[in-house]
Amino acid sequence: MSELIRLVYASQAAFKPAPVKQGVEPSVARILMQSRRNNSHENIGGVLYFGDGYFFQALEGDRKAVNQTYQRIAADPRHRDVTILSLKTIPHRLFADWSMKYVPVEQAVREFVRSRGYPHFAPLQFQEEEAEALIKLFHQQRSGDTADGGKKRGWFNLGGLLSLWVRRPVEK
Repeated sequence: MSELIRLVYASQAAFKPAPVKQGVEPSVARILMQSRRNNSHENIGGVLYFGDGYFFQALEGDRKAVNQTYQRIAADPRHRDVTILSLKTIPHRLFADWSMKYVPVEQAVREFVRSRGYPHFAPLQFQEEEAEALIKLFHQQRSGDTADGGKKRGWFNLGGLLSLWVRRPVEK
């Protein structure tokens, strides 16, 4: 029987993000397309968030497959300072449906970052508890739950195999 894990990492983009008027930053879109191809074969899912030039991603799946995927990401020249923030065995996936969703979570992440005392999105500085809290926030946002038990407006389902949240950099 395989061991189900969640690996959460952060990295800095090794490219200068292009201005995004609508949709997804072009380099991130290419990463997403490649991830969809690779992850579907390995039964890996999760969530990817890109903001302020940083990636924050949770990968869920079989330990061996997730470790191989992480090694591929760590060797990818589009990432710098790839750092594992959390690695744990899990009883079930939070992002089990493997659907790609584009969600406007910019405000929620800004509030999260401010509540933790960061001036901007800087996931390489996160402690494990902060990484887990952000994953929980994404899961709550994804499922439509609010902190008070209410429901939020639904997300747009764009089809695909990986959950993706992308936001524009915070204006300074």
